[in-house]
Amino acid sequence: MGWGTLTDSESAKFMKLVEHEAEPHARDILRLSREAHARSSTLNSRIESDISNRWAKGWEFFDGVVYATQQDGAMLLQRTDEVDDDHSPMREALALINSAACLVFQEIRTLLLAGFWSGAVGRWRALHELAVSAIIVAQQDPSFAQRYLDHSFVVQTHRLCEYYEVHGRGPVAQQELEKRRAQAELLSQKHQVSNAPKRFRDSYGWAAPLMPLNRQGDKLVPPTFDRLEKMANEDHRRLLVMSAHGHVHSDSAGVVAAVLASDTEWALGPTPGFPQQVARPAFLTMRSLIAATHLGFEPEFNEFAKVIGLCGASAMQLALWGARAFDEGSDPHPESGPS
Repeated sequence: MGWGTLTDSESAKFMKLVEHEAEPHARDILRLSREAHARSSTLNSRIESDISNRWAKGWEFFDGVVYATQQDGAMLLQRTDEVDDDHSPMREALALINSAACLVFQEIRTLLLAGFWSGAVGRWRALHELAVSAIIVAQQDPSFAQRYLDHSFVVQTHRLCEYYEVHGRGPVAQQELEKRRAQAELLSQKHQVSNAPKRFRDSYGWAAPLMPLNRQGDKLVPPTFDRLEKMANEDHRRLLVMSAHGHVHSDSAGVVAAVLASDTEWALGPTPGFPQQVARPAFLTMRSLIAATHLGFEPEFNEFAKVIGLCGASAMQLALWGARAFDEGSDPHPESGPS
């Protein structure tokens, strides 16, 4: 019998039980959870230790890529602040994407090492989108990079305004929201493509000018992520993206995959399984992203381009070694690699 089939009398009895027993029961749970925390912490530490030891070389490359992108990110952001020219929007967009990727890559590492592979899958999906965006932006001119940046402002303003209108509160005061709303409207009018089927603020609206015409030849097809993947030559990971969606959205397949560790084992906490299945594509995705953010950063092969290009190539090499380190039976690096 489900909740919806209870009679009025049964519902009244249940509500009376809740009213008198729920609070003391909750206090008992809190007391017991304190006692259980020490035991679960020991178990979780053992799982993390097993994962750390099993893929020891791989975590070194995770750390190497994180360090490289942090150091490179500092240089990219400083360069963005110091140089103001026609190429500045490109620098700003790629520096921001690089910084976001650095954060997401660290989240993937933290989740995998702690045994939460399903959460790491969802973060890989975010990293993949960052890589696709970086590649497409880097392939265009600076005015398109400005379009990408303006889209972020318009979308975030719309979300803030909608929330404030419904709840009467938010992180931005109403007066400031009105200023943002007016600016967002101007940007929307500036960037709206006349034969685009969607508004500029809609999903991937920044990519609308790159879309082909529909069969009738009168409108551009809507920008979708799978179309962007093809433009960026990253569509070979489409099947991984579809699998990751289950973990991002917790659809039926994602729920079963995350919870059923085997036919006889249910996962209600961290598990040592599957870090390699997530880590390997994460490294390869990061490699593609670094190539775009570093090599597309400058308009010419100047001194800064030489430095950041070398840094990017080194980080890409680390990412390749990292992917190999999580490939069972494979030497993580060639003879010329690090000892």
